[in-house]
Amino acid sequence: MGNSRFGFPETAAESFLREERERAALFRNVLGGGAIAEAIRQATEHQRLLRGLDDGAYQGVMDVLERDRKEREAFKTLTSTAWALSVTETARGIAERHAGLVEEQRRFFSSVLDTVKTFDANRSLVGAAFAAASADDSFRRIIADTLPRMSMFGAIAERMLMVDIATLRASDSVAQSPTAITAEMVMEAQRIAEAIAEAPTDEEGARLYESLIVVLLRFLTKLGPNTIAELQRMGLVGFISFVTGVLSLYSLIPQQPTQSPQDKAAFAQLNEKVDQLQEEARHYYEVTAEGEQRYVANLPRAELTRDATFRRRPRRDGEVVLKAAKGMEVAIARAQGRWRLVVFRDPLSNQLAQAWVYATAVTPVAPPLSIGER
Repeated sequence: MGNSRFGFPETAAESFLREERERAALFRNVLGGGAIAEAIRQATEHQRLLRGLDDGAYQGVMDVLERDRKEREAFKTLTSTAWALSVTETARGIAERHAGLVEEQRRFFSSVLDTVKTFDANRSLVGAAFAAASADDSFRRIIADTLPRMSMFGAIAERMLMVDIATLRASDSVAQSPTAITAEMVMEAQRIAEAIAEAPTDEEGARLYESLIVVLLRFLTKLGPNTIAELQRMGLVGFISFVTGVLSLYSLIPQQPTQSPQDKAAFAQLNEKVDQLQEEARHYYEVTAEGEQRYVANLPRAELTRDATFRRRPRRDGEVVLKAAKGMEVAIARAQGRWRLVVFRDPLSNQLAQAWVYATAVTPVAPPLSIGER
């Protein structure tokens, strides 16, 4: 899949591991301070992460927050009911064709829940560690850097919740539906992340981090073993990475020499849990990538020769799923008259989705397989 032109420049597992390595290196160096941190400050490729670090208090964070607030409406305009159904149905289709994915989702969930429970049981130790790591505001600036992603997750969650309510006609069961619970978890996590970035003191930031753990534990327990599958169906696979990333931050904090033997043992246990979680995440992304590969393996590839509108149904007045740009690569799943059902990498959720596009906008880039007219 590494050589594929269909939105797979690298496998999902490779992408996850690369991003985690890069993020871990940045966080470790920033939190570590000294000459390494100063060198990073001077590196142009890291300016966004360290923006405002040498300015007045919180200026960099506030810049990010203001930009984040302005971007929220833009994210919302990218979501629609047609878009939501396209992502959801494709995720279900992938799971139905790959039985092993469901089992892997349950296994990964167990690891996430176990790690969060361990963090919750050591809440005071975790809070003290993060308060110490936040001494130069770097921790809150790191959290602030995730806010654009969190706004994207929030916009997706809101749209999926609206679709859920419309589907169930606002019955009493809506409040307890997995979609409603998941959406509430994502939006609550977004609010806490914003509060952490704006926290006036290190102690307040640490307290809010503790509350984020509590929120995750409460909702993960409510959702149960189908949590990961529900996030995937809602186009929120990126939120999984956010959760593992937030927990993995702990492993980057140096152990304090003043800790008691009991705290040192708990500290080591937490780091062990984080390591196990990262390994489970790696395996989960590998299985997810395999499921996506299978879904498009036998489909002919094509690309858009002009900007085009992807629609929910094969007709000109069909609901709009996406305004796609020239050059986007797709796989052709079906043909119906002058329309083509294409599978594509959705730019918002970064998951596979499918929609109809007018045939004149699509040009094959590989010998087509047999696709029956319907």
